[in-house]
Amino acid sequence: MKSAVGAKPKVPQAKPETEPAALIADYWAAAKKHYQRGEYSDYGSDDWKALPLEDPRKMAGLVAFAQMWLKYGDEIADDLNRQLTYPEPLWQRATTEACDKAFRQLLAQQQHSRKEAA
Repeated sequence: MKSAVGAKPKVPQAKPETEPAALIADYWAAAKKHYQRGEYSDYGSDDWKALPLEDPRKMAGLVAFAQMWLKYGDEIADDLNRQLTYPEPLWQRATTEACDKAFRQLLAQQQHSRKEAA
């Protein structure tokens, strides 16, 4: 949209700064909703780490972990620390071939079950 000759361009008005307490309250309310809906990644997981700090789902994952820690005690924190310190070695992880083999076996079992049912 062109402005008339000699007319001053409209300058967007700055929004008043939001109070820090209001920002925290909004963030907490959003995190609580995500937690209640189960919309969060597990604390310490790669998905959780990838979330920006400002994402309320990050806090929701932290709250879920805190609830488990409260319920199960230090055992769960120790387990997480072991997993983060000593991740499963690559040689112990399933290979693509092993996953394909397991999938083919499952598919064959399902096809066999369907033939028997028919």
